[in-house]
Amino acid sequence: QRMAQASLDFLRGGEDSEPIAPVDLDALLESLRDDAEDTGRQVSLVGTTGQPLHCRPLALKRCLTNLVDNALKYGQRAEITVTDTPTRLTLSIRDRGPGIPAAELERVFEPFYRLENSRSRDTGGTGLGLSIARNIARAHGGELTLRNHPQGGLEAVLELPR
Repeated sequence: QRMAQASLDFLRGGEDSEPIAPVDLDALLESLRDDAEDTGRQVSLVGTTGQPLHCRPLALKRCLTNLVDNALKYGQRAEITVTDTPTRLTLSIRDRGPGIPAAELERVFEPFYRLENSRSRDTGGTGLGLSIARNIARAHGGELTLRNHPQGGLEAVLELPR
């Protein structure tokens, strides 16, 4: 059932009939942090937005949830940094895990591609989370990239236009 829902979300490409609305991104990020902390996981949040972001609220929440969940699953903690300028909003979600081999940084965005090959629900998902997150970013006119942080861990960088 999870795979079917994830497949449908992917096929929608982050674009659906959800109307664009102003979103208090600080409140959304605080909510994601609080939800994670309620389950004993650690999420830190640095920086704030200067104003609401006009976006598809549920789609953006799905994108951010996928990124934070990945950081927690593979890197034990998530560090979210917000950088807001008049033209661009950048959200960086960094974990403290092993990172990803450089040759795999783009491949993990391919549908159904997973670095971890087991079929266990404990160690892997459908292989669509990052594809869905990138589709949502692009549907908003933005971009999602991954990079290995120089001080360790993986960093997902979500850039959205203002």
